[in-house]
Amino acid sequence: MVKYELKKIFGRPLGRLTLLVLAAALGITCFFALRVHYVNPQGQTEYGPVAARQLRQAQKAWAGPLTEDVIRQVIQENRAVNASPEAQSDNVTELDMAYSRKQGFNPIRDLLNSSYAEGFRSYDYYRADALTPDDAPAFYSNRVALLEDWLSGEGEEQYSPAEKAYLVAQYQSLDTPWEMDCFLGWQQLFEYAPTVVMITALVLGFLSAGIFSCEAQWKADALFFSSCHGRDKGTAAKVKAGVLAVTGLYWLVFLAFSALVLVLLGADGWNCPIQVDIWKSLYNVTLLQAWLLIAVGGYLGCLFLSAVTMLVSAKTGSGMAAAVIPFVLIFLPALLMGDMRDLLQAVLGLLPDRLLQLSRVLGYFDLYQIGDTIVPAIPILLVLYAVLNLLLLPACYFVYRRKQVK
Repeated sequence: MVKYELKKIFGRPLGRLTLLVLAAALGITCFFALRVHYVNPQGQTEYGPVAARQLRQAQKAWAGPLTEDVIRQVIQENRAVNASPEAQSDNVTELDMAYSRKQGFNPIRDLLNSSYAEGFRSYDYYRADALTPDDAPAFYSNRVALLEDWLSGEGEEQYSPAEKAYLVAQYQSLDTPWEMDCFLGWQQLFEYAPTVVMITALVLGFLSAGIFSCEAQWKADALFFSSCHGRDKGTAAKVKAGVLAVTGLYWLVFLAFSALVLVLLGADGWNCPIQVDIWKSLYNVTLLQAWLLIAVGGYLGCLFLSAVTMLVSAKTGSGMAAAVIPFVLIFLPALLMGDMRDLLQAVLGLLPDRLLQLSRVLGYFDLYQIGDTIVPAIPILLVLYAVLNLLLLPACYFVYRRKQVK
């Protein structure tokens, strides 16, 4: 029976068309994720896999612990490039030739711009150009100092004393020196993962909308419920088919996207801290651990949206009304976010759209106090929606099982 329900989901012309749309959207997203550029020593810009390999090779030369000596060396090299005739020229090609020499240490240079910024929320691309080797010892301490200055100034009213202490403690507990490597593949993956997950969630919601409503649309619901096992095994088969469809399609899409990006751009840097990519992140995890959080969060979010869609479909018998649910839950919070009160912002921070874009949530300071304990948003999101999924799926079964045909 489960196999038959799966055929109804994916075998219909509309279901096949939906999968083609998903494949096309995934292809377009992968194209942009893989479109990295490399400027060769002649000042010419290259694109594609060859460019990615060249850029990866240049950045691998700076792999290793990001010690004070390495930071001092980067500052010296950056100053040397800036003082070269090419960097002083007004010719665009010569300027690109100078830029080409910076590509290997550009990720570290970006970290310098953040560490030595004028303020916690400011960023100046040319800040690193004003540094001297004597500034190197302050690299790690600056990160904590900038946070403390912001919490005592502009961000003072946004957090309680306990939350401020938690944020500072998280920053201070991050082990140093950081491990540095070429993390280009992870960087592109994190940037485009929300797009892939949200598109997948919308497609899964659309497919799930017809699982319980199709009998009513085909005028076969009376026959379904009057059959020997329609209300028990038949209903259970629909729930199982929905879970299998969501699980199989989500992991197929997400793992295919991840594998394509990491194979072509490199999986180096998996053990680097997330802060090399998301400087302000309060989560002390590696890039690989961050990917696992994003993958599991996306799955729980897709399963939740599909479960809600199936529940509405089972209750109303309308596939159209159910198909709207994922769109509302994903895009409505974005419209409401803005000039909102703290309580409403706290609620919006736990809505399912956050699970679909966990790579961005890694950079947010969403905190919640449970008793005397301060907990960031991501652990709460993962536990909350795991529990909700366990409640919603049986609810779909019982609601549809007791449905009366009018």
